[in-house]
Amino acid sequence: QIGPEDLLKNSNNVTADIIHSAVYSGRRDVHAIVHLHTPSAVAVSCLESGFECMAQHAAVFASRVGYHDWEGVSDDQAEGERLAAAVRGGVNVLVMRNHGFCTLGKSVAEAWVLAYYFEKSCETQLKVLQAGQTIRAPSSDVMAHAAKQTYLPGFCPGDSEWTALTRLAKRPRTLGGVAAASP
Repeated sequence: QIGPEDLLKNSNNVTADIIHSAVYSGRRDVHAIVHLHTPSAVAVSCLESGFECMAQHAAVFASRVGYHDWEGVSDDQAEGERLAAAVRGGVNVLVMRNHGFCTLGKSVAEAWVLAYYFEKSCETQLKVLQAGQTIRAPSSDVMAHAAKQTYLPGFCPGDSEWTALTRLAKRPRTLGGVAAASP
């Protein structure tokens, strides 16, 4: 099990050290964090209403989103304590207002797949809001039920997707018709 004492102490990225150390100290069950600043998620982080579960692929986040207000560059331990408090209680995504988000997982696979679905859910939310029509979102009861189904015993987001994603990443690709190196 990885804990705060196992983290790299001198990465020269104080902001990442503060944020990630805080998440790990606040959640001993978390073994992987994906921290991104994707366009749709950053836009949603700027909305007063925050993230809203509007479609099926958002169900995994129902009642599992934490928030932290941006305080400028994360460079002090006191903010780390507030970040740790924001991830307690079983959240699987931390929305950092006006900044980005972190997904929390028991594995890299879970954290990565949650990040993918969170960005897609944010894209959906923004498209729905842009439509200017009356929103017909699933009820909170339906979303809670779907969230429970997502975390059935023996299943974890990312378990089935990760193998396929790693195979895809290893395939030769082309950039403008020229073969690109595989990772």
